[in-house]
Amino acid sequence: MGKTKKGKPKPHKKNPTGLQSLRDLEHDEDVSTSSGPINTIIDQLQNPSNDEKMCGLQSLSTLCQREMNIKQIIDSDLVRIAAPLLLDQDINVRQACSGCLRNLSCISVEICERLVEQDVFTPLQTLLGQYANNEWLPTSDKKDSMLDQKADTFLQAVNIMWNLCESTSVALEFFNNSHLLQSFVRCLDHEKFGMEISISVAQCLLVISEDNPTAWRILAEFVSVFQNVLNLEGSDFKTVILRTVVAGVASNVPSLSMQCLPLIMDTLSTTIEINHKQVLNELTSRLPLNENEAQEPTPVEIVDDEMGEESEADASARRLREDMPTELDNDIKNVGYLLSAQRTAAEILTNICSSEGSESKDEMEDISDAESVHDYDINDHQNGNGICEDKIPVEMSEAIKAHKIVEKLWARSQPLPENVKLILMTAEKNLYKRQNSLRVSSLICLHNLCNVMTTEELGGATAIYNVWLDLGQQIFQIQQDYESLEASTSLMRATLEHLKKSRELFQQVSDSDLQLILDGIQNCDKSEIRANWLRMLGSLGCLLAEPLVKKITDFMLETTLKEDDVWTISESLDSFMDMFSDNDWNQIVYELNVVAKTKELEKILKTKMKQRKRELGDRYPAIVTIKTNLTRFCKYLETQQKNFVPNPTS
Repeated sequence: MGKTKKGKPKPHKKNPTGLQSLRDLEHDEDVSTSSGPINTIIDQLQNPSNDEKMCGLQSLSTLCQREMNIKQIIDSDLVRIAAPLLLDQDINVRQACSGCLRNLSCISVEICERLVEQDVFTPLQTLLGQYANNEWLPTSDKKDSMLDQKADTFLQAVNIMWNLCESTSVALEFFNNSHLLQSFVRCLDHEKFGMEISISVAQCLLVISEDNPTAWRILAEFVSVFQNVLNLEGSDFKTVILRTVVAGVASNVPSLSMQCLPLIMDTLSTTIEINHKQVLNELTSRLPLNENEAQEPTPVEIVDDEMGEESEADASARRLREDMPTELDNDIKNVGYLLSAQRTAAEILTNICSSEGSESKDEMEDISDAESVHDYDINDHQNGNGICEDKIPVEMSEAIKAHKIVEKLWARSQPLPENVKLILMTAEKNLYKRQNSLRVSSLICLHNLCNVMTTEELGGATAIYNVWLDLGQQIFQIQQDYESLEASTSLMRATLEHLKKSRELFQQVSDSDLQLILDGIQNCDKSEIRANWLRMLGSLGCLLAEPLVKKITDFMLETTLKEDDVWTISESLDSFMDMFSDNDWNQIVYELNVVAKTKELEKILKTKMKQRKRELGDRYPAIVTIKTNLTRFCKYLETQQKNFVPNPTS
């Protein structure tokens, strides 16, 4: 029943719509081994009958749900043939086509690039232009707030534009030349266009306004529009995300950012102040839970909200909830708005507080100078807290302190209670992914603030130490995914840079505490996380007692000798040299034969740099500097050892 054959499909009497179900297509020929289904869909899309076009679009949407079919679909002319249906005279066809292309654009960045190559942008731009030129306004059923077909088509088209512009600069350039921007700003009026459209348009504008001077010149003319949205009252989560995303758009535009900074900071502060854990706790108490699933939840891979794949079962359930949402479904959607708003707020704060060229001072050094070898100067590594102060304007740091941004971000970065996490992982995976993205974004923002604010501005050394301690406990006590681990260890690494003059705080660190870290490094299979841990060990080597420093020194040397990743080797060596900024540790150097081992590491680093220069990219200049410093460091240690008299009783 419902088997697809070449030629026009015949509707079965029990399926009067003639549309193929997912079950039908699952039993059909695999697209990867036969072009039959694709040829059939192409025939349907080119048929003058609207019913046939609808049938073809439905079949295409169904095929897109199976990952194995995507390459065949993209490699064929299906998209090129389907895209003009965005301008079909029949509203049902336009709506179905926009929904189909939106779903396709959500799959991956690579798919979006192929969509642009197959000229989806031309009919998409024309469709959106029709709405702009007619000064269109949507209508909706006041009872259930459902959008009319024309409004829903517009919403899908905006989301396609959002995905394309986020994925490829070619689409962004096309958009800049489309003269659509003014009409998009008009849609921020939620009273005329409804919250759903205003939110999607704002999210599209957030992408379009990033590093885009062409858009800045136009958006700068709408100061009052942005101020009106930022001044919206209401604590419902749709209002929260609209205000937050618009704050992000304003922060992207230099002139708007200057004029609206107080409003932007007020908005972001209000958003991240909401207790998301309490909201999730209340929601999960209402979610149905399969007891068998609760005992052994399937691990959830954390992926980007907009470009993440979903299973066929999840997709089917999502479409059902979209078509016939219950009160609980609407509450789930609203909580999703909150989590996305808070993640966006953290990302906006990260961008606002970033300083040009502040990521790595070493990366900006002149390579030709770095390659010359001089005598190692211990003062090169005596830089106080290791933090360059006053990297952000005074008014910004004052606003961060006044709004207690650091404290609020720390609250948003905390892991969920185990029972809430378990329920979300089994009953509402999308919300679990969103809250995890919020946690990671909050940790990244705190890491960035550590790099641009002083110890006092962050709350003082004791508060920073407690953050370091809490994160360490979370890492070793709670199972976490790779993104969370990398963000957590990056923040731990940044906090230690503020504590290099606070040795008194580390007096309680024991040999067993240190061994826990060393075991964690040995069991870590991700190079970026290993690099963070090794960098932390170097900082701890500046803070702990000599017996622990000796243990750290031995571990770092032996581990780095076995390391294969060039960046991890360089990070470890750079941190290792920092350990000698306040103390020569001559006895340790003598007992562990540090000079010979560092010379061996110098040769290893030099060889690997030559072999993998292309892979290193922008990191190469920093590694060159570290190699140069290592050469000088070896000579410095040799000189120190010549004048050192070993302690035979040690």
